[in-house]
Amino acid sequence: MQFDWSISHYDYRNRIRNLDKKAQGVVKSDKFFPVFLEDGKEKIFKPLSKTKPLSTPYFAYSEVFWSTVIHEFFDPETPIYKLAICQNIEDDFENKYHHGTIVDSLEKPSMEIINLYEIFRDNPDPEINILTYQNCCGQFYDYTSFFETKLMRENKELGQQFAKQVLLSILKLDQNYHYENPLFYMKDNKVQRMTPMIDHEFSSMFLFLDALPLNLKYWKDGMDSLIMPKSDPSDIFQVYRYEAFASLSRNLDVILSTYPDISLEFLENLKRLIQEFQTEPFQLEDHQYLTPFSSENYKIGKAEFKKKDKEQAESFRETIPQSSPKIEEVSVLIYREVLETSKILKQEMEKRLIK
Repeated sequence: MQFDWSISHYDYRNRIRNLDKKAQGVVKSDKFFPVFLEDGKEKIFKPLSKTKPLSTPYFAYSEVFWSTVIHEFFDPETPIYKLAICQNIEDDFENKYHHGTIVDSLEKPSMEIINLYEIFRDNPDPEINILTYQNCCGQFYDYTSFFETKLMRENKELGQQFAKQVLLSILKLDQNYHYENPLFYMKDNKVQRMTPMIDHEFSSMFLFLDALPLNLKYWKDGMDSLIMPKSDPSDIFQVYRYEAFASLSRNLDVILSTYPDISLEFLENLKRLIQEFQTEPFQLEDHQYLTPFSSENYKIGKAEFKKKDKEQAESFRETIPQSSPKIEEVSVLIYREVLETSKILKQEMEKRLIK
């Protein structure tokens, strides 16, 4: 398959407006992304953040990669991200880089976009204690109880759409697929359907590419969470491990048992993906987009822009080493992890479906 690694260029001063969004959970953040009009379509520039934990230029590559894969194999409505540079954005937002991605807007006339957290905050369900939710990156989220809610049980098609997107988050080993990520179209105060999937930054394969032992650890943590099976109820330790650490496995178990048809469809698409990647390995490309980086650079941004401690920020700036790994070597690593994850997910789905 073909990936477009070219760079689109924009000027913040030529935007038509800013997308005014705020995170709704305990962890607050503003998302005033600039919107551009291009060929009659609104496009949103999503800048890389100087304060988001673990953020590197490869967050943008993850967006391009996974949106292309999902569009090609799982959902043709998924908007494809492109690498982009937006000059002068730092005039208004010093805590953003001018590097980022550009993507088509999901907004539709007469429709409101609302996230999963907002739905259950405003419409409480006994299956969900949403008020305890906190967005913390670097973890896998448990979605099992959401499939037991009245909203999902009484809306089969909506449940199927939700199940597919959770399956995709497992395929990506998304370590930040939190409850504000799944998005829904709402009209007249009624949920209509899910939007196509967006936001693909925290895929485990694209994390810590300047610190490969950590990349491998995080990827293996994802594998462990996926393959940990249900155990003998009499084995208290094994039951505890499953309940405490096997978020991906629990999500998979519930989806396979509740939505076997959508699971089989996903499995067939996954097989096509594996065949494609085995036949033709993908290669990331750098067209003067990458700059030296560190997965710890967010510490500089937090000190400077959140704590307002310029002295500490300068200390971090002087002591955090910057890396420039060869993109050819990064590509080999990501290819190997993506293919292995896809194969293991396929095996786990087949094994559990047979049971």
